[in-house]
Amino acid sequence: MILSDEELMMKVKLDKDADAFGQLVQRYKAPLLNFVYRFIGDNETAQDLSQDIFVRLWTNAETYLPIAKFTTFLWTIAKNVCLNAISKAKNQPSMQSIDETISDNDCEFIEYLSDKRNSPEDNLIGMEIEQRLTMAINKLSPEHRLVFILTEFDGLSYQEVANIMQCPVGTIASRKNNAVKVLRRYLTPFKD
Repeated sequence: MILSDEELMMKVKLDKDADAFGQLVQRYKAPLLNFVYRFIGDNETAQDLSQDIFVRLWTNAETYLPIAKFTTFLWTIAKNVCLNAISKAKNQPSMQSIDETISDNDCEFIEYLSDKRNSPEDNLIGMEIEQRLTMAINKLSPEHRLVFILTEFDGLSYQEVANIMQCPVGTIASRKNNAVKVLRRYLTPFKD
C-alpha cells in the first residue's frame, strides 16, 4: 500500500519513522534539488542546501500539521533555507573569475530543452536558451524568483505559493506579473 505524503509525514512526526522519512526523501530529492538549484544557481551549494532542508524537515517534524499539503511544509522550509543562504552570501565577499562561464553540463537534474530527434544545432540552441533563462531568473529579487520558480517550474498554484510565502494570493499574482515583466526585459535582446 502506497501512503500519501501527508501519511508518511505523520509517521515521521509521531513515531520518528526513518523508513517513512526515507520514502519522502526519495520522492522529493530530485524536485527539491532542482528547485534549490534554480533559486540559488550553484550546483554544489544547491546539493548542500537540499541536504540541510531534509535535516530540518526531520528535526522540525513535530511542528508539521496536516492541514495543508506536505509540499507546502517542505517548500516553506526550502524557501527559508534558500533565503538565509542568499542573505549570508550577500554578507560575504565573493570572488569570481572574469573568464568563468556558466556551465550546466555537470548538473544532472537540469531539464534541457533538447529532444533526441533534434539536430546538434537545435540542442545547442536549447541549451543556450536554458542558460539565458537561468541567468535572467537569477537577476530577479529573491521574492520574485521564488514565486516564478514555484509557479512555472514546480507547478504550484498561487494559493499554494501564498501559503508557503505567508502572504496574500494577490501579492503572489503581483510578484509573478512583475517577474514576467522583468524577464521579458532581460530576454528581449535575445529575441530572434
